[in-house]
Amino acid sequence: MPHRVFPAEHPARLLAQLGLSPRKGLGQTFLHDRNVARKIVSLALAMGPPFLEIGPGLGALTDLFAQDDRKTVAVEVDRGLAAYLRGRYEGTSVEIVEADFLGKQDGEWERRFPGGGTAVGNLPYAASSAILLRLMDLRRTLPRAVLMLQKEVVERLCAPPGGKAYGILSVYLAVLSEIREEFTVRRTCFTPSPEVDSAVVAVRFRPGVSDDLFRCLRAVVRAAFARRRKTLRNAPVPFLRGGAPEWCEFLAGAGIDPSARAETVTPEQFLALARAARPRM
Repeated sequence: MPHRVFPAEHPARLLAQLGLSPRKGLGQTFLHDRNVARKIVSLALAMGPPFLEIGPGLGALTDLFAQDDRKTVAVEVDRGLAAYLRGRYEGTSVEIVEADFLGKQDGEWERRFPGGGTAVGNLPYAASSAILLRLMDLRRTLPRAVLMLQKEVVERLCAPPGGKAYGILSVYLAVLSEIREEFTVRRTCFTPSPEVDSAVVAVRFRPGVSDDLFRCLRAVVRAAFARRRKTLRNAPVPFLRGGAPEWCEFLAGAGIDPSARAETVTPEQFLALARAARPRM
């Protein structure tokens, strides 16, 4: 396939030409800094094709995948943008799928990525947690990811135990993956400019945690953080027939003090707790 160059236009001008406007309900902000786009795509290329791009928008990242002739499935929920992208990438290595990424079943991605793939995306702030959870469920099909998220969210994802930023997603990702913050992206790199800066993370999911064990991990972690200001012995545990006494027994067995708070428990301890509780859940 011949090498193609896609001319870059500022999002404001391009949207005006298309008769479109940023949709607040979808949290649309369009990356216009080409240097940032190149850095993100470079990270993704280092992880390896094929690529699933979540929310390509106006194609700031997609242009670079297409120019490099990299097999990419780009999922765009906005009908107007999807129509524009289909025309832009016709005859290239990029396939545009008009759909909500969160609404597609596992089998869709297993069919498209039988040998595994890398997820890439500038995630909308409002849907970032839901998308991350979906990628955790798809970790065997999409074992790698390069994602741009709100800077504050990235700080929570990478947070160690002991601080206010440490929470449910911090635990999940520490157990399931190696995650690293790569660089910060200023709010001025987007149109329209959001009120906060963003950051890019690289994620590599590890094998070894079964779906059943992850289900148990999610149950115990959600319970532990449900009443964050209270001690762990006060956590709601409707999934255990023995209630609070059984919960405290499992906590002690995992080396966790029931009088401690959730933010002090390490990911390894939460995983031990999930393993201990799994036979009775």
